[in-house]
Amino acid sequence: MAKAYVLLEAKPGYERNIVKQLKELPEIEFVNELYGEWDIITRVSIAKIGDLDALLSEKIRKIEGVTLTSTMIVAEYKY
Repeated sequence: MAKAYVLLEAKPGYERNIVKQLKELPEIEFVNELYGEWDIITRVSIAKIGDLDALLSEKIRKIEGVTLTSTMIVAEYKY
């Protein structure tokens, strides 16, 4: 199991719709709206690190209003 945090920048006014769509993805563990440089943070859980590209490219970045993402892969996850 691999984990990563994904920060998202959104077009103004799209934040809540993006959060709603992210919550529907089975790989998403949590999602929060933020104030500051980034608009949304989420933690993803995937079977293997190779699945991260498909999740980002085919699902998250295709959500309308997402303009930029930054991904941080978790080095060691403490349960």
